[in-house]
Amino acid sequence: MKEIHPINNNGSIQLKFSLYGKRYSFNPIPSGAYGTSRDMATARSICTRIQNDILAGHFDPTLNVYRLVPKSEPQKNSFKTWLELWDFWVDTLDLAEDTKADHYYWTRVMLTKANPRLPSTSWIPTDLATSTIRSRLTLLRACSRWAVNQGHLEANPWVGFKVKTVKPSTIKPFTRAEIAKIAEGFDLVSPHYAPFVRFLLITGCRISEVIGLRWLDVDFDRRLITIQDNLPIDRAGNGYRRIRKPTKTGSIRRLPMNDSLLETLQSVRPEKFDGSDLVFKSVRGKTISSNDFRYRHWKPVLAKVQVPYRKIHTTRHSFASHAIDQGKPLTEIAYLLGHSDTRMVMQTYGHLIGNPTLPDIF
Repeated sequence: MKEIHPINNNGSIQLKFSLYGKRYSFNPIPSGAYGTSRDMATARSICTRIQNDILAGHFDPTLNVYRLVPKSEPQKNSFKTWLELWDFWVDTLDLAEDTKADHYYWTRVMLTKANPRLPSTSWIPTDLATSTIRSRLTLLRACSRWAVNQGHLEANPWVGFKVKTVKPSTIKPFTRAEIAKIAEGFDLVSPHYAPFVRFLLITGCRISEVIGLRWLDVDFDRRLITIQDNLPIDRAGNGYRRIRKPTKTGSIRRLPMNDSLLETLQSVRPEKFDGSDLVFKSVRGKTISSNDFRYRHWKPVLAKVQVPYRKIHTTRHSFASHAIDQGKPLTEIAYLLGHSDTRMVMQTYGHLIGNPTLPDIF
């Protein structure tokens, strides 16, 4: 059994552990602070008690005996803020940690920042993408339906709530001149990551797909690369650990190697390697951290070569834009990007397709 330790949950103290295939997560000290030594000492003693009870066969799966204040059903209308209601509702769902770490986590972050009182709806941010707001409103509506059924709210305030649409930001792909500057900049300033960046630019793959690429996915004889999974950050972990998963759309695609891509991969191909070895690694030979790469290498190189900063994901937009500009079929572009059909390509890059001209009227 792994030793249980208190962890930091946005300043509060949380205990997480697994037992017999079930994951447990709870706050043992109401209003306790992670930065307070007394609260931390108490939390550690609770960790020790849980571990001893597990070994002795006396573990309480309800967790009530390990809370300083046993959890009880709240009185009707006892919640004052959305965050209080949200935390209690999520706790009733008994969700897996990786599920809580996705949309539920980010909705809680949004609630923490605004700290709105019930039943206000005016606090919803207006600077997020419409799709993001809609996904979070789906959860808030579910939370409110539960609260109405339990008598904590008189009515669901999200019924009929209109989402304020946000004008999508204009995508500005890298020009061919900028791409050349970026490649040259990495050759000079950060040569270790030059092949990694070239691969991103040449293929348009998602960065988590490239970080997770293994030598078993590379076939030099047939000049094919198989993109069958990726290595995203484990949201239920510590923010650094990555976990191998299927591609974002669940698809498997095979990319043909052109001469540039072949040369790029040959430049990093070791004499001896295991098929499960990563193709691209950090300077220390570890899994690449996208955050570390962005701050220590991507931003400095773009500044050095005087290319206006854009996100790393812009390499993917640039690939699609140049493919469209060169007249490649939309079905081919969608396949290379890992989309199941052409709808996403049309939605994102439709304004670039065809370069229409006005008809001659006079």
